Amino acid sequence: MFKNNFDKNLKICSIKRSFGYGFYFRNYIFEGVNLKTKSLLDLGGGNGIASFFAAHSDNSCRCTIVDPFEDGSNTLMITQYEKLSKVYGNAVKLHKGYVESLPIDEKFDIILMHNSINHIGEEIIADIVSSQKYWKEFSARLEPIIMRAKKGATIIVADCSNKNFWNDLGIKNPLAPTIEWNLHQPPRVWQKMLENFRCKHLRTNWTSRREFLFLGKFLLANKFLSYFTDSHFVSTYIKK
Repeated sequence: MFKNNFDKNLKICSIKRSFGYGFYFRNYIFEGVNLKTKSLLDLGGGNGIASFFAAHSDNSCRCTIVDPFEDGSNTLMITQYEKLSKVYGNAVKLHKGYVESLPIDEKFDIILMHNSINHIGEEIIADIVSSQKYWKEFSARLEPIIMRAKKGATIIVADCSNKNFWNDLGIKNPLAPTIEWNLHQPPRVWQKMLENFRCKHLRTNWTSRREFLFLGKFLLANKFLSYFTDSHFVSTYIKK
């Protein structure tokens, strides 16, 4: 195992507000997921925090971040990735580009879309439920990602649902003022789309702010209370 706890390593690498990340990834994103000797595709992973946590948890896990570093990305993420790489060595690779530009035969045991599934079609995501055209277009963009999953692979989708108390009232959420709710969909929408790619839904869990640790998971990490906060969920699938 690697030196120091995960949050401390993040702080050493200049990741701000690092407290609680270890708990968050262990108890929400990768809960119940076997990382031992697995290959992980981290789609839109940015600085790679999720991948570095996987490597921290089990140093036999090999991770590949795929991120074009276009809109919404900056040099700070790359700098943070480079700092984390000095701690974790070659456990996490960074591929600057899209998933289609990976080697054609490269497939993975785990595919993680951590707050990134909406980015593959931000200009159409608001209408994918009401428009068959946009549904098909979004599905076509998602397909090359899902096709990178081995048979039996775990697929993890984490994002915010647009079914939120504040969004339903049409006012800014004071707890999450930067979320653009029109760029998100509830987990049932992603479940329907992924099931079309022969992905079996295993579970959907709701999260709490990582800083609240066990208290947040025990008291706040449920669909009802999440509706009044940030409506953040984690859905896990298996590729048939």
